[in-house]
Amino acid sequence: MTGVLLVDDEPLVLVGIQSMLKWEDYGAQVVGTARNGAQAMELIQTLRPDLVIADIKMPVMETAQDTIQDPPLFILLTSFEEFAFVKAAINRQAVDYLVKLELTQQTLLGALRKAQERLAARRHAEPVRRPPTERFGMQPFYDRFFIRLFNSLFENEEQMRAQQQELGVDFSFDAYAVCYCELPDLTAQSMGQERLMNLYSSTTRMAWETATRFMACYITPLDPRHFNITFCLSEQEAPIYREAVGNVLEKVVEVAYNYFSVRLLCSVGCKVGPPMELSRSYYTARLRLTERGPQDGAVAFFEGDAEDTEADSVFDMAQYREALIRAFEDQDAGALDQIMGRIGDSIRAWPSRRLQAMDAACNLLFLCLSQFTNGEELVSQIFEREPEGYRCLYRRRSSQDIADWLDTLRAGLVQSLRSQRRGYKDQIIRQIKAYIQANLSQRLTLNNAAAVFGFSPNYLSQLFARQAGCSFVEYVNGEKIRAAKEMMREENVKFYEIAERLGFENAFYFSKVFKKIEGCSPREYVQKLKQD
Repeated sequence: MTGVLLVDDEPLVLVGIQSMLKWEDYGAQVVGTARNGAQAMELIQTLRPDLVIADIKMPVMETAQDTIQDPPLFILLTSFEEFAFVKAAINRQAVDYLVKLELTQQTLLGALRKAQERLAARRHAEPVRRPPTERFGMQPFYDRFFIRLFNSLFENEEQMRAQQQELGVDFSFDAYAVCYCELPDLTAQSMGQERLMNLYSSTTRMAWETATRFMACYITPLDPRHFNITFCLSEQEAPIYREAVGNVLEKVVEVAYNYFSVRLLCSVGCKVGPPMELSRSYYTARLRLTERGPQDGAVAFFEGDAEDTEADSVFDMAQYREALIRAFEDQDAGALDQIMGRIGDSIRAWPSRRLQAMDAACNLLFLCLSQFTNGEELVSQIFEREPEGYRCLYRRRSSQDIADWLDTLRAGLVQSLRSQRRGYKDQIIRQIKAYIQANLSQRLTLNNAAAVFGFSPNYLSQLFARQAGCSFVEYVNGEKIRAAKEMMREENVKFYEIAERLGFENAFYFSKVFKKIEGCSPREYVQKLKQD
């Protein structure tokens, strides 16, 4: 029997909820009621209920979870305007949220059953594995990583794995599926662009917070109307992924509508195994969105054979990728002009392949934004006359329109590259050195720096060696040892503390690097300082 405690400061609400269900018929029993937080905490500690249904404004859940070793589950009662409370409660893993004005026997029963399932899982099942939560300041790198996966922009799996490890992305699951989510076009409504962007951002964030309560997943914003949810499927979830993912998305759609009046459309692509195949799931998810009919609901799944789709048969960016990256890295305007011209010709030759044309344009856009250190500024200037800037790409309705957009990008890039000063590579090295100086306390690697500046590790290594006169690792170690010597002169610190401050693995490795560069150990160096 599930013990339930009701908490609300309005007596009519308590009476209404208590009489709304025949609790015993559903394996539950109301063990008590409380009208304030202090009374609720006292009853939680004495009655030990399994479930508490409480007004969201009362900090009962936070207090219980922070002070009780095995706290009960919570269902929260809300009103539409209480999103700030809901957001905090989501992070606390509440079971569900019930809007008071829309509370019915069915919604209350659904929440109760969900809580009972959670209780059963808590007692008998292993906890759901979840990807690590967002680390401060790292979200843009997560987004870039997944966009590269969705668009097959990694040169090989080894390169992908290196960035995955740098970011701490968990790819230990059995399978994956990409959901392509579309928000309605609200530009015709009387709200400013800033308000629209805030609405899109809030909806995306709410979708992530809701989905991660039930399944392991990552969310990736794409443009002001679209975002992806990459579902990570466990061994138990993979065989029934349609049911599992569908249940989560229905909740996401419901929450988006209840709190923002936004009607999401969610299209789920095919299930894939290795993460390098996420591009296939992403493609089939978008393909499903284009094939929607009036009979489809808010959540739809790709039904065809993923092997038969033409995702890679028309505009295979793999054949251009290496030459494109080389042209970007070498700032070769002539080569870039030729390559982008061939891609535009291919798009015009296949006017019926709009989805693949959009893929090609998005790939090129991503390469421009990531390969140039000032990519965002540069591309924005090229499309400065467009109200939505370069994002006007997403409103192009035909392959011809996409090819025209590509011509504008091509002309702007070529003109910019031809007018670039010859000192571009020196400027890049100065920026990389500044990045190293600002992050001396971190464990700096070539792969990490390459990801930050949008270069391949091999190219960055060669460029740094040519322009700086030493390898990337040699420069990093030299700057760290220079900083260590300053600490030794000015501070009375232990060697292991210096090693920790400068991101060395341990004091032994710090001493080894120090002796290699200075010709003496740290201890010998300090003794020389004292003698001088």
